[in-house]
Amino acid sequence: MELYLIRHGESNWNRIDRVQGQSNPHLSKRGKEQAEKVAERLKTLSFSFLYSSHLARAYQTAKAISSKTCLPIKVDPNLSEMHLGEWEGKDGKTLWKENKTFREWFKKTAEISPPFGETLFKFRDRIDSAFSELIASHKKEERGIVVTHSGAISVWLAHILSMDYNKIWSIPTSNASITIVKIANPIFTLISFNDIAHLV
Repeated sequence: MELYLIRHGESNWNRIDRVQGQSNPHLSKRGKEQAEKVAERLKTLSFSFLYSSHLARAYQTAKAISSKTCLPIKVDPNLSEMHLGEWEGKDGKTLWKENKTFREWFKKTAEISPPFGETLFKFRDRIDSAFSELIASHKKEERGIVVTHSGAISVWLAHILSMDYNKIWSIPTSNASITIVKIANPIFTLISFNDIAHLV
């Protein structure tokens, strides 16, 4: 099986560096253009299924892909971004400057949790469960698309590749990027990462 992991296009909050988490901003104008470009690239390949997070920025990206590939969208809320608690909706640059816990979280993500948010390991288990169910629901020779979020992609890659969880933010993905994982249970192989050639 091959999974094409797509990070959503730029949201209105990405554009102004506002912390999102499970908050629900829509795609920006640029994000809609990015979604169309990644959809154009994916339409040249054959896919069996298309999954998406329920959050608007991911679902709007999935809709663009669906329109080009003619695949129905299967929505899974468990593919949503990490819940960042009281940090959500706040200006990222201001938080970085004024909030020591926020700064430390990027270095010690496995040890520090967002106030009233999700722990890294709860987030990891949710994302891994979503991917495990998805993989079990399809044949090993199939190729599919999953539209989700940067944190979701990073934490799942860290999990399947046995990486240090405190370093997941050192493997971020760009908006509307493509990351490909080949699955031959129990082997997971990272084929490509953060491919944005279609956006150039």
